[in-house]
Amino acid sequence: MSGVRNVARAAAQRVYARWRRAPLQEAVLLEAFEGSAVSCNPAAVSEDLLARTDLPLVWALREPVPFENPRVRSVRYRSAAYYRALATTRYLVNNVTFPPLFDKRDDQIYLNTWHGTPLKKMGRDIGAPYAQIANTVANFEAADLLLSSSPYMTATMYRGAYGVETGNVVELGSPRVDVQFLPGEAGDLVLYAPTWQEATYTEAVDDLDEVAVRMAAISEAVPAGTRPVLRVHGKLATKAAGDPRLAPFLIPPEIGTNALLARCHTLITDFSSVAFDFLATGSRILFFTPMDYPRGMYLADDELPGSRTADLPTLQQWVSAGPPPPPVPIAQARARFCPAEDGKATARVVERLLDA
Repeated sequence: MSGVRNVARAAAQRVYARWRRAPLQEAVLLEAFEGSAVSCNPAAVSEDLLARTDLPLVWALREPVPFENPRVRSVRYRSAAYYRALATTRYLVNNVTFPPLFDKRDDQIYLNTWHGTPLKKMGRDIGAPYAQIANTVANFEAADLLLSSSPYMTATMYRGAYGVETGNVVELGSPRVDVQFLPGEAGDLVLYAPTWQEATYTEAVDDLDEVAVRMAAISEAVPAGTRPVLRVHGKLATKAAGDPRLAPFLIPPEIGTNALLARCHTLITDFSSVAFDFLATGSRILFFTPMDYPRGMYLADDELPGSRTADLPTLQQWVSAGPPPPPVPIAQARARFCPAEDGKATARVVERLLDA
């Protein structure tokens, strides 16, 4: 298998190197979660680009799909067409990283938006071998614009966990969060959004049996007029979709997490950065941590914007009757973790991208 991978890698390098000599096209290549979906910050950026420019957009997707808008097309992730687009597109937008062979041309403009404000420890802070973070560091350093939600994120993640210089960091807020500020229905969802437990550095533990038990307990406790829903991490989404115990609670994947947060009455999470997204517009955040996270957390309990428990009956009581006051006042927590979130982050980010 390693021989097959080496051949594929060499072929990709040849294609990419050949196209790097071709003229750049005035277009935008967008990628989210290594081609898994049209989502997160790149999706918000793409909508704004369609509204305010005439630039063609190219989405990198593991399963390419047709788009209704003739200005938008897709290429298969890590195909020859993908490497051609990576080499010849003027503007590049990613919320994770491009492959290790990526070598940004001087006249390309690269916006790395990342995909969350860190709560669980990352990078050097978990003692990861440099080989495991080298491509992330290389992408951060290559970016012309490295997006941050706050000085906390800049210091904790970019400067701290990955040890990069932060002269290219722009603290403009998170485009994906803008949808939470749109007028809409009153918050009627109690959302359980646990992060993934690690089996390896990149693979998740299958803990869906435990998640099913927790969802059953949460559904018994939700206040009248609210609905319990579940959003598992993408690493477990496919398996969760086939689990009949979870089916009543799962929301279709085409409805983005931030669109769910816009309708949230209460958010329950463990170590997920989704807490900071919800904090921008919501206040009922409960941290349910039945086990310690192997990586550890950046924040102590008295720094969290919500109360934390490891006890399921206590969680049920908080969901039903209301949680105790958060350890940190919500206004103070917003000022620390999401000071730029105002529903206008996408416009600011796109303006900087086009002016870069």
